[in-house]
This record gives sequence, structure tokens and C-alpha cells, in this order.
Amino acid sequence: MVAMLKQERFSKIVNILSTEEIVQVSDLANMMNVSEMTIRRDLRELDRRGKVLRVHGGAQSVSSSLIIEKNFNEKREIHVPEKKEVAKKAAKLIKDGETVYVGPGTTLEFMVAELKQKKLRLVTNSIPVFEAARQNANNYDLILIGGSYRRTSGACIGALANHDLKSMGYDRAFVGVNGIIDDALMTANMEEGLTQKIVLDRAVHKYVVCDKFKLNKNDFYNFYKLSDIDRLITNHDVAKKLVDYYGQFIEIDNS
Repeated sequence: MVAMLKQERFSKIVNILSTEEIVQVSDLANMMNVSEMTIRRDLRELDRRGKVLRVHGGAQSVSSSLIIEKNFNEKREIHVPEKKEVAKKAAKLIKDGETVYVGPGTTLEFMVAELKQKKLRLVTNSIPVFEAARQNANNYDLILIGGSYRRTSGACIGALANHDLKSMGYDRAFVGVNGIIDDALMTANMEEGLTQKIVLDRAVHKYVVCDKFKLNKNDFYNFYKLSDIDRLITNHDVAKKLVDYYGQFIEIDNS
């Protein structure tokens, strides 16, 4: 296979990222029969031109970082097996009698569905999570936090929600993310991120629950440091190089 010329590589990389949100340096090097160093130089140049967004070990499409956020009904249909795998692992961490915060997110809806035999105080500002938990409310002291309703995620946010969440303490807090990039937990909405931060700051044990597709993915707002979280719970088959990289910031449960 003949190595591509520089402009051919640029066009190929942009085309690939029009169909795949993230691509790895090693995969691009193999496709184009060039060294990984050459691909890194290409990505630096394309990033400078605003054609791609560089992330650890590869690149992300600019459109995926700017795309309109899917609503929770749409997200509920995406990567369901991966979300359910992670949800089951997270649910096992909860002990009877604890006060637990569960944030917005479809993976966390699946997690709540795994808590049928648990007796606990469950606090959430997510109406979809509340609805999932309500089916088992006989076992819960179930607290729904009100506030300004955000239609995209189904979460209640803003001053009212923050005031109520600040007044409580939590044995465990479980939050989702739109992406994780380096030491940053990313979400699409600043207010929702600020609400998550308030809870995490008041929790004894802090967990991020996300499928493997959120790793190495950027978004709009950095609401917390990954290294300040106790454990990242993700899929068993996440790429080893990602486990090694993110393992420098946090304990990763991908068993």
C-alpha cells in the first residue's frame, strides 16, 4: 500500500470523522500506511485549522463536540447493553440504610431499576430517575428535588434545586457525564453541571457511572475533576490504553 500524500490524509481524516465521532492515532496510521508521528502532526495541523478536535490518543469531530444534545428519550435507546452492564455494577455498591444521590442520565435510570431489594433514602433531581425509582418506592424514602425543569435531560436545576441539595449530606453520589477528557468531567449544560458539583462536594463516596463511549469525549462544560472522584465505573471491554491513561487520575472499575 502506497502512503497517502498530506492533503489526501487531511481529507481522509475529516471524512472519517464525519461518520465516527472519535478515531485513534494508531488506527489512522494503519489506514494510511504512515507513522503515528506523522498522524499526530496531521492532527495538530487540522486542529489548528479548526477541522478536528484533538483528544488523548486521537481526534474527535468538531461537529460531535458542538452537536445539539440528544434528549433523554433518544439517549435511552443508545448503547443499551453497555449502559445496563455498568448500571448493574454500580447498584451493587449501595448498602441498605444509606442516603444516596442519583443524578440525571439514562445509565442511572437503569441503575435504579437494579435496586429493587434495597431499603434506602434516595435523592434525585431527575424526573426520569424518579419515575424509575417510584415503582419500588415501598423500599425507598424517595426524595425528588424541584427546580427549573430542563427538558433535554429531564433534570431539575437552578437556584431552588441547588439550595435544597446543599442542605443534605450523602453517603454516596452517582453521576453521569456527557464525556471525560483528561482530568475533566464534561456535560452539555453549565447549570446542570453546577448542580452535580454541589452534590459531589457533599458526598462521602463519589462515583462516575458511564459507558466506554464517554471516555476520551469532550463536551461544553467541565463541572468536576475526575481525580476528585473515588471510582469510575465503566465497561469490561474498554480499551487497555484508555484504562492505563485514565487510571492515573482515578480507580477504574471495569471488571
